[in-house]
Amino acid sequence: MRLAWVFLALAIATEVIGLTVMKAASSSGGAWGYAVMYASIALSYVFLAKAVKTISVGVAYAIWEGSGIALITLVSVFVFNHVLSNQEMIGLLMAVGGIVLVNAGEVHDEEDMEVADDRV
Repeated sequence: MRLAWVFLALAIATEVIGLTVMKAASSSGGAWGYAVMYASIALSYVFLAKAVKTISVGVAYAIWEGSGIALITLVSVFVFNHVLSNQEMIGLLMAVGGIVLVNAGEVHDEEDMEVADDRV
């Protein structure tokens, strides 16, 4: 189970790398930048596929996408000097809150499955 969460973390990290390189590649137009972008995003899906072998697809996808959005927003602020509007800040906080709730629900579901297994 822990390995699935490692794969999910790797999926998130490689997605953020791919999207960060996308911004840089689109500015400079370098072919290597696009190659790194495509490879990173493809690798992100490979890691996500490995994660969903154990973690439910809906939960893994929600965490992957929500975390990716939150992290790439932070990268855009700190690396590309984007200034967040109030609306963007509220959206980011809602995304983080949603990730926390989805993750809390997944833990609860696992406990329910253990209790159901004990009854059988």
